Amino acid sequence: VAVVSYCVQSHRYNIVENFGCSGSPWMDVYAILGLHGSPVLLGAISFVYGAIAIYNFIAQRRRFQVVLQQNSSLNTSRFVRLIGVAGVNIVISLLFAIRETVLTAHSVYPTVSWDYIHYDFDLVFTYDSFFLLGDPQAWVELNLSRWLPCVASFIYFAFFGMHEDMLSYYTYVWARLSQALLRTKERIFGQPL
Repeated sequence: VAVVSYCVQSHRYNIVENFGCSGSPWMDVYAILGLHGSPVLLGAISFVYGAIAIYNFIAQRRRFQVVLQQNSSLNTSRFVRLIGVAGVNIVISLLFAIRETVLTAHSVYPTVSWDYIHYDFDLVFTYDSFFLLGDPQAWVELNLSRWLPCVASFIYFAFFGMHEDMLSYYTYVWARLSQALLRTKERIFGQPL
């Protein structure tokens, strides 16, 4: 993807006030296939595997209980969390990849030569925030590209960082840190707190 993005990059980058740097691809057919094709393909593969996993879990629930009894490291809540992540991944990855591709496909430029696309390559465009107020779609796109990784991180943390085992581990770590801090204060001030 990095090689494709360089091949279709029309200039260095764009700087948008209050958002930061953004890419500057020349959106021709190669850019859409190279930059947006892989997320759609990976999202479709993820969709198929996630749907198969959910179907098999529902269809073979009784056999799964036997497997859980034989394997002590795997329990129902862990497996349900994995199935939940597969379901969320189905919704988020494929839908947003298709959405991005469809929105980008509306503004396809003609394919031209390498020299034309990379002419004045060191150019950096700057945009004011007021530019975004006039184009709500550009504002939504920039915000989605900025906040979707954060939302995905919170979703994955909610699935894997908020279950019983992790909550008990957090309690253990907090108790150890509290003891270490109290010992440090006792050494510094010379009396127990």
